Amino acid sequence: TWLFLEEKRIPYRVQKIPLNAYGDKPAWYTRKVDGGSLPALELDGELYSESFEIMKLLDATFENKPRMFQPDGTKDADLAKNLLNLEKKLQRDWFSLVFYPVKGDALEKSRTDLMDTILQLDQALFQTTGPWFLGGDDPSIVDLQYIVQMERLIASALYWKGLTIRGKFKNIDRWLEAFEDRPNYIATKSDYYTHIMAIPSQNGPGYWIEDAKEVSNKIYGLDNSWKIPLNNSHEPLAPKKSLDAREAACHEAAFQLVSNAESIVYFACRGAGEPGRPSFHAEMADPYAEPNEDFIRAVDVCLRHVTVALVNGIDTAASNAQHDLAGMGGSNELRPNWYEYKDDDGRAYYWDDESGAIAWTPPSQQLDTCLMYLRDRVGVPRDMGQAAAMELRSHLNWAIDLLGLPEA
Repeated sequence: TWLFLEEKRIPYRVQKIPLNAYGDKPAWYTRKVDGGSLPALELDGELYSESFEIMKLLDATFENKPRMFQPDGTKDADLAKNLLNLEKKLQRDWFSLVFYPVKGDALEKSRTDLMDTILQLDQALFQTTGPWFLGGDDPSIVDLQYIVQMERLIASALYWKGLTIRGKFKNIDRWLEAFEDRPNYIATKSDYYTHIMAIPSQNGPGYWIEDAKEVSNKIYGLDNSWKIPLNNSHEPLAPKKSLDAREAACHEAAFQLVSNAESIVYFACRGAGEPGRPSFHAEMADPYAEPNEDFIRAVDVCLRHVTVALVNGIDTAASNAQHDLAGMGGSNELRPNWYEYKDDDGRAYYWDDESGAIAWTPPSQQLDTCLMYLRDRVGVPRDMGQAAAMELRSHLNWAIDLLGLPEA
């Protein structure tokens, strides 16, 4: 619906409401919207709460181009109906592969079924003169319905099953690149990490296989994948956010830090504070966490150095940053009920015997965990764009590494 509003250039005002997995909906919203469902639209005093119907209503109300829905009885309307029915099959095939614990022949069949359905989409795109499912100069409702699905499918199939979609289908690639050339889409586009952290709270857990280990570690930020210099070979950046524009991405991340500095510092201090109650299903959601205000000044200093590094480069920032940060990380003493274990590759992970929570970073109450807490919660596009988020995460890791050096 967001992308639809942008493409139609309809003026709107947003009020952000959390999904159930992320926090409690405000009382005014649940009183107004039956069941608290999302999204919801109020237009001329009337309330609507089903995404597809909302877009259909808006298209009829705001007749400015591009028209997203085709008039009933036309050839394009029939084609759109068939393609939207195929989208339902795409979702079933995606769910069967990623969200069911299939193995052996069943796993291979699920993978084949999904790729066959995507091939049908690729062939449908081949029939048009441009990149869009119904042709023309602009995307239609068919394209908008599919792009939301495909973006999440591409990330999750790669993360949980090691299945690469991009680069396998010429017309699908052309379609994705056409979206990535549109500023409206770039403003709404997420990244793989944000998707895989959000999907389980919406669709249930994905079932991981060993063949996906190498790429899933990179997506999750393990194996030094969030270190400078960045290597994003597993995740193509949109052309307008390519690494050729790295300076712009760094400046975007710095701007977001500076423009909301006080709130970000306070938020990061949750990493050394107390978890909130009640907890919520989404792994990174902790809206009632209590920040440890003893760390406010130290976190502020760290983020100032991160900002300088983003703007001027780590070589320029290194000397002053090391002087201020070296040896300030902490003792690595774990919180109560947390214990360290090793995986099959000898990497440390942490288990909370009380809640069953798992973490790859030490759950301690110290300065470096404040930066880790912030790093792991940089969301796209909520906080910034795809490339800017990658740069911020890697620069936070740079600061975390400095905190672990011997004190000068």
